[in-house]
Amino acid sequence: MIHIKFLIILIFLSLCSCTVITKKNINHKVIPKAEKYSKYGNPKSYKVFGKKYYTKKTHVGYSEEGIASWYGKKFHGRLTSTREIYNMYKLTAAHKSLPIPCYAKVTNLSNKKSIVVRINDRGPFKKGRIIDLSYAAAKKLGIVSKGIARVHVETIDARNN
Repeated sequence: MIHIKFLIILIFLSLCSCTVITKKNINHKVIPKAEKYSKYGNPKSYKVFGKKYYTKKTHVGYSEEGIASWYGKKFHGRLTSTREIYNMYKLTAAHKSLPIPCYAKVTNLSNKKSIVVRINDRGPFKKGRIIDLSYAAAKKLGIVSKGIARVHVETIDARNN
């Protein structure tokens, strides 16, 4: 009788543990794939805080160095510019002018760590920043504690992979 109760409790606990979402569930790798640009989030131009931004026609060939920042809990669960749900534990990013979605390799220039992210949102709109990383991406690049870092961003043409 005790064995049956123990077995039932063990099964219950194992089933419950499958649904728990923790910070350990951070996506570990993004595999670029050819995707159509979203019908949302890709206007020819748009305005934020009185400044006008222009969306590029293609992501192919983009390369830039600059300051990256990250965004997390405040936006977790909200809609991105592509109308997807933002998940701070996925390897995603926001960019002001690249067509979305697209993929980019981001390298932290101070520690040489690199990751691939899927750009699916607009931002950052703070002067001097070129990309806004999800919490997971920032964590993998080692910039969570500082909040910003100098990075190199280079888009990936998934059609050639």
